[in-house]
Amino acid sequence: MTPFKRKDKLTICVVDTETTMMNEYSHQVFDFAYVIGNVLDSNCEPLERSFLIDEVLDVPKNFIWTTPKGMPEGERKNFATDSRYETSLKRRTKTKKGVSWEFALDYFYKDCSRMGVDVFTAYNVKFDIEALRKTQDQINDKRFRMPNGMNIMCLMDIAQTKVINNDFHNWFKKQDKYLQKQFTTDKENISYSAECVFRYWFDNYYYKEQHTALRDARMEWKLAVKMFERWEKEIKKDFINFVVNLGWKVVNEIPSSTKKAKLRKEKRNLIA
Repeated sequence: MTPFKRKDKLTICVVDTETTMMNEYSHQVFDFAYVIGNVLDSNCEPLERSFLIDEVLDVPKNFIWTTPKGMPEGERKNFATDSRYETSLKRRTKTKKGVSWEFALDYFYKDCSRMGVDVFTAYNVKFDIEALRKTQDQINDKRFRMPNGMNIMCLMDIAQTKVINNDFHNWFKKQDKYLQKQFTTDKENISYSAECVFRYWFDNYYYKEQHTALRDARMEWKLAVKMFERWEKEIKKDFINFVVNLGWKVVNEIPSSTKKAKLRKEKRNLIA
């Protein structure tokens, strides 16, 4: 695909999915949301949609975790129920937003067409696209298709290359140990999760990601707006239609965004 050409208006669709996990029914979307708006307008009031998917929520076994660490390959044992299941059922009853998968996708396609969406994005766009595809396979065996002419962008790709830079590393080193923990993984590596990037950029060091699709999509929309405010030209040239995962080692060991951009371009050329 070719780089995205410059526009004064850029309508993006920020998607978030909450999926089943840790069993043989993993990666089925049960909570689907998106936010659509002009990312170049910081005062834009974006369109929001949120759907709870009946076909997935109506099957309790989808939410029973059956693969604890240390179990032999192929042997499964129930050991927990996903805590999101009960809260999602309560939300569905309270909000009456339970719909069929086909209904949710139909709204998605129509909204993208009506709003003239240029770019489909998510924080980890490869994960969300794969979840949408797997859910489509499981529920009706139809092919999941992206809306016509849709470009692709990954917010995590931008974050690991541009946000976790020399400025971040220098700032991080000056913080007390208790605060550094808000920006690291369990293995004490610097995290570039949406939650940690939001904490850093918005000076909200104890912010907690909600892990509901609409709330997370709203948060990621705010990250996208801020990214375009700072790096619009570079994003359009280097990140739209070119998704690269540098990996946690590069993010931790190479603070310089210039060096990471060079590595990213080399990796992108290898993929191409």
